[in-house]
Amino acid sequence: MRSPLQAVRPCLAAALLLTACPAAAVELPNVGGEPMSIDVVNTATASYHFDNRNDDRRYPSRYLDDNYGEILDRLDAQINWWRLQLGTRLNASFYVARPSATSLELQQKVLNDEVLFELDDAARELHSRYRTTVYPAKLWLTYTQSNVEATVGDFYAQLGRGLVFSVRKMDELAIDTTVRGGRLVLDRDFQLFRLEATAFAGQMNPLRVDDASGRRLHGEGSPLFFGFPGADDLITRETTVDAQGNPRPRTVIEEARPNYLEDTVLGGRLEVAVKGVELAANGALLLRESYTEEYNRCLREHGADQQAARRLCGGEFPEFNVISANPARQHNTIRTFSGSLNIPSIAKHGDLYVEVAGQQLRDGHLDRDDVPMEDVSGYAVYLAANARGGPLAVSVEGKHYRRFFPLSANIDVSVLSNPGFNAPEFEGVAYNQPPTAEPIYVEPIGAPNLCVTGGRGRVDYRFNRSAAIYAWLGHYVSFSERQANYDCKTDEANRTDTWDAAAGTEIDFDHGRSHVRAWAGARQSDEADTGHLFYGEGYVRYDIVKHLAGALSLQAQGNSRRRYRPENFESSWVEGDNYLALQWSPHIAAVFGHEYTSQPGCEPGKGDELCHFFNGGLQWKSGSRRTALDQVVDTVQLFVGQRRGGLRCVSGVCRFFPPFEGARLELVSRF
Repeated sequence: MRSPLQAVRPCLAAALLLTACPAAAVELPNVGGEPMSIDVVNTATASYHFDNRNDDRRYPSRYLDDNYGEILDRLDAQINWWRLQLGTRLNASFYVARPSATSLELQQKVLNDEVLFELDDAARELHSRYRTTVYPAKLWLTYTQSNVEATVGDFYAQLGRGLVFSVRKMDELAIDTTVRGGRLVLDRDFQLFRLEATAFAGQMNPLRVDDASGRRLHGEGSPLFFGFPGADDLITRETTVDAQGNPRPRTVIEEARPNYLEDTVLGGRLEVAVKGVELAANGALLLRESYTEEYNRCLREHGADQQAARRLCGGEFPEFNVISANPARQHNTIRTFSGSLNIPSIAKHGDLYVEVAGQQLRDGHLDRDDVPMEDVSGYAVYLAANARGGPLAVSVEGKHYRRFFPLSANIDVSVLSNPGFNAPEFEGVAYNQPPTAEPIYVEPIGAPNLCVTGGRGRVDYRFNRSAAIYAWLGHYVSFSERQANYDCKTDEANRTDTWDAAAGTEIDFDHGRSHVRAWAGARQSDEADTGHLFYGEGYVRYDIVKHLAGALSLQAQGNSRRRYRPENFESSWVEGDNYLALQWSPHIAAVFGHEYTSQPGCEPGKGDELCHFFNGGLQWKSGSRRTALDQVVDTVQLFVGQRRGGLRCVSGVCRFFPPFEGARLELVSRF
């Protein structure tokens, strides 16, 4: 059963991805002798953001996330008939009391005319934020029969363990990327062996609105994405000085340009299974759009005024990776491929998976002198093995990566270039997910998976059905944490040595209606050349449920961490989240939360003082669909209060969420 905290806490997140959960379908009369059913799920959320206490006079964006309201709606519909499934999702975002440059100008006047930031900077920041948007985010048609599945439209895909290609929903990070195109899956059992083949092609389709920031992503205008939002011209003010020294204000119009150039992908997988051994080959070809040659030529033709030239040329030939140092963003052709061996059962007491991958970055962007970036090649080796016997289970996971890059989306994520047309909130959108061999909640520093060797071993011992203990130990040598090190130079000046250890227990009681899940651990990274601490952390995490009586239960869930990173802060800091929930299953859950951090700067003017964040929530679930009211009000969740900002990670994919202070009401209807 899903715990009340797991159900309510996603509503508390600053960036909640509102997608539908499976629901029973509405059965219709047979059509052509075949049954037809319709699933419709609508998720509507209304929020109001108060001052979230993150103001910083250097950044207008810190003032633009206060005192506004938003209404988000996600309508998912599926029709199932015969061997066909037709589905769509319509996304809508509306904003109330939208922040404006005028409101910021009034703030400056209130603050005794002290200039906090240029108002044109605020206008640029707002150009792609808090825009009313309604668009068909996902659309697909799938045909399924024995041994064949064909899809036209949007689909998720993963090749192997994600080294070569992986796009999927990541609700915790508000990421939901699909491929829009076509996919064919064939599966045939030939008695002596089984053969499965997958082939797909299309353009990548990330979400176009980031719920956490209100930022909108604008594509170049591919015909595959009809009805999607487009960019507008940017209008700003500029003051020049005439020959007599008098200021002359003027209006500057910058031509609309995309902040996303649609990536094209072709991929496939061939798997052969013989006598309990599965062999597979995976491949993906990522093709990027680039205008570096045209952009450079345009700059040279308008070389007298470089600032004006960049505005003109950037609008005509959008190019936003010219200052990026990441080779994955600087090459237009990326080939990634792998071979894997999977033995799902070894004497019924174990399993083994090994994957070896290669990557080739070709067709590099041109620099200002029209010299192409050099070709880059890398590789990765990943291994996972498990052994089980009696009460004991042992698992080992290891990795060895060299110049193996994430397939980052072709999005302008720079906070410096193209203000008004950039989208830094989409930094985490990528098309592969190399396994980290780490606990899922570890926050990576730098790019540790780019050039790393290491692994983790875990031992579980189960005393009986109700009690177990476990412990793990991991060791990693990375050459890309202290600095990017895209060349993967394996010298001591780049090396960090990391140990990660934890131990915990799982206890069930009250006939399985109550449980304790608790573990404590530590992580330490040292600089190899100096021996100094690079990063340290100690933590406790817990999830405790106590059955009270009947359908009532009490749940406590949270974590407490002490962290230290000398490179950023002189002293260590603490942070944590603690939630308490009272649940009357399956209908009502009441949640109270307390979050805290002593990280310097958690609020303007605060040093190492503790910042507190309090919140509360209520959830109602109808538990049935017998009446129209039960269907309209299937689930209601209310959140009031504060959440601290910070980095949130899932299996190596991270993004920063700003702090939240306000109220949010969510209604889920299922028909």
